[in-house]
Amino acid sequence: MRFRNLTEIELEALSEELVQFLIVQGIDGDLWLEMNQKSPQKAIELVSLFSDTVLEKVYSKVQHMSFLSTQIFSIFKIEGSVMQAVVVKNKATNKPFKNIEQLIDLTSASENETFEIMCATRELEDKILDEIHRLTEQGCLIADPKLWAHFAQYHKN
Repeated sequence: MRFRNLTEIELEALSEELVQFLIVQGIDGDLWLEMNQKSPQKAIELVSLFSDTVLEKVYSKVQHMSFLSTQIFSIFKIEGSVMQAVVVKNKATNKPFKNIEQLIDLTSASENETFEIMCATRELEDKILDEIHRLTEQGCLIADPKLWAHFAQYHKN
């Protein structure tokens, strides 16, 4: 599995974890400095491996994600290797979605014909972490389970 390298800021915040990771790999501080000078590609590969390990751990805990634009709201529920999605499409171009709170208010109001709602389920098997990564790269954020419950219920109605 190959995600992306963590940024310098992220690596700095995880410096203790990186040190522990290097120790487990049999690399002490002196060897790490030497590797950075003499074999920078090998050091980059270790940072990539560490990055993948961290992101895999984070992604494996994700249960809900959402994305909001002016015309589309998507919310996802991840259970094991199955991903469910509820998508709310705004058909009123003159009333853009502004934020989650406004969207909840709009969809909680009486029947509104300015929305189209769709639901889908996908079995992703061993590709679930790749899909979570792809959604993250596209701007999805971790979402509250209550948000999923609201829109799953909205879809049923």
